[in-house]
Amino acid sequence: MQTLLSQYGYLMLFFASFFEWQVSTLVAWFLIRSGHFNLWIAFTVIIFADITNDTLYYLIGRGIIKSKRFSSFVDRSNFLSYNMSAMKKLWHNHPLKTMIFGKNAYIISVAIIISAGATKMSYPAFLSYSIPSSFIQPVILLFIGYYLWNWYNIVGQYIKYPGIIIAIILIIIMYLYHKFGKNIAKRFDK
Repeated sequence: MQTLLSQYGYLMLFFASFFEWQVSTLVAWFLIRSGHFNLWIAFTVIIFADITNDTLYYLIGRGIIKSKRFSSFVDRSNFLSYNMSAMKKLWHNHPLKTMIFGKNAYIISVAIIISAGATKMSYPAFLSYSIPSSFIQPVILLFIGYYLWNWYNIVGQYIKYPGIIIAIILIIIMYLYHKFGKNIAKRFDK
């Protein structure tokens, strides 16, 4: 594993960051702290992977909007046509806010980035907002991952079964969703 990391570590980091950005960023910071990666090279690779990922989703959005099938589907769907016009307003009136919040809206972040291409935002303008917003989350995860390494060494010896802890957290989340999810949905319907 050591030789694999030393030979292909940054390439593996690029692809891991491209597909599983937040998790791989935390792992990278653990590896930086343990001395396997250089801080500045890893940070550059993570940022480059994020910008490449955003560009791919942007290009998918540009390709979708050119599709006649998608255009006719949007025209027939009031929901999509209304939301596309709302996204167009957001991208053209508040592009930096939309980019920052969109990239950090974990469940719908891909759809928001794709919508930038679908609303025909120019690529240089898209990049001018994508690049600065790509620095925010890695810096936050830097502090979390870098300083959690000490906690990992301390707490790791006491946590024998991490799967049980994850299962308990998931059960709590499902319980809270079941208990409060219907009330929240009713408030949005009003």
